[in-house]
Amino acid sequence: MTDQDDGISAQDLLGARELIARGDYGAAIALLERLVAEDPTEEEALRTLGIAFTESGEHAKALKALHRAIALKEDDAQAHEALGCAYFRLRDLDSARRYLERAYEIADEDGGILRNLGVVYDRLGEFERGVALIERAYELNEWDYQALYALAAVRLRRGEIESALGLLERIADEDSPMDLKVLAMDHVRNLKRYLRR
Repeated sequence: MTDQDDGISAQDLLGARELIARGDYGAAIALLERLVAEDPTEEEALRTLGIAFTESGEHAKALKALHRAIALKEDDAQAHEALGCAYFRLRDLDSARRYLERAYEIADEDGGILRNLGVVYDRLGEFERGVALIERAYELNEWDYQALYALAAVRLRRGEIESALGLLERIADEDSPMDLKVLAMDHVRNLKRYLRR
């Protein structure tokens, strides 16, 4: 039996992930909702749908899809991480922490989980713990531009302006995601203006 026989193909899921990566959340959601309607027990489709909803700002729908995904597969680190991120965007830091800590228990060497949990700890005032996780995420993948940006933000808050500037210039100069590149360029401009004073 193939994935096609089950109604959901690996190609469909890959296509949905590619749509999300391109920022075409509406098309991804439409495809994923069709896949979930075909098989409501497809955990990966539910998880990916939850991520698409989170990225599109539909957080209540994201929570519903991700909770369903976890009910189907409790040890899915990616679903716990996505749920933590959805709660973070809703500014429910305690719930974000709970789900990201569960993701970390399952996959303690996943850079995305380390970075996101580090950001939550930082926002909760556990600065050293947060920085340690963000730095570990960066050590695991020096091309994780989100970790690089989070690390720059932490260094700025600590007053380590030159160090933060170097990280932000790297994001601005390299082939980083456009949203981070624009933010980094803005920060670089402002920091250079500040340093000239």
